[in-house]
Amino acid sequence: MPLTREKLAVIAETEREDLSLLRANIRDVVKDRNGAASGALASSLRLLAVADYVVHKNVTAFRRQLSEAAALRITLLERFDGGEAISPSYVSMMTYKPLLGALAANNEAVAQTLASRMGGREAIEREYDRVFERAFGLCLKSILAKDASTAQGAMQAFEHACKQRGNVDFQGYAYALRCIVNNESHLLQEAFEEIIAGHRRQSVRRGLFHQTEDEMLCVWGVGVANLAQWNGLPAPAPSALLPGDLVQ
Repeated sequence: MPLTREKLAVIAETEREDLSLLRANIRDVVKDRNGAASGALASSLRLLAVADYVVHKNVTAFRRQLSEAAALRITLLERFDGGEAISPSYVSMMTYKPLLGALAANNEAVAQTLASRMGGREAIEREYDRVFERAFGLCLKSILAKDASTAQGAMQAFEHACKQRGNVDFQGYAYALRCIVNNESHLLQEAFEEIIAGHRRQSVRRGLFHQTEDEMLCVWGVGVANLAQWNGLPAPAPSALLPGDLVQ
């Protein structure tokens, strides 16, 4: 069964009741010695961000909580680089997910800081990431850094990865990022239509977003839409999964 607005509201209230405990856990050096407590708080904040928008149309809460979740990942990267025993899974290129959250929050400062910290840990990335994650993350990082040459190479790898079995529903992201890199505003709307179509397919049984808060809102799409606008391209046409008040 698809996730409903009412069910998401119930799940969010349960998460909210646990928020003070999760915050206490990250202040406990034992409980957060490998970053697990920070990761749990970040996941909770992300769910609450989406729920607060979907249920209450609270744009401010959506952006604030996604920003905090992304900032927690920055802290984990800094702690890892400082020699702490943070789990390598928190510093791989899977960081592209909280980066998309920072973009969805329209928080350029957090997004830039997170992007500058991610990547460059080749042994970890080989162990924990597929080509898809590495290329997606590098595309976002290089676009934020205005590194056109790196972006072009990453784009080719990402486009190839999106044609492989299991990844085809994410081709819209490759199209949209290509539009940003090449400043092709006339093709951007078509790319976002493909993003939404793929998102819907991934929101049914066995899809990446099935039975998650993402069924109700295309957070990644919101993030890429904001990234496009930061680079001078227009906002996509609003839709239920890509609301105008989050992308315009």
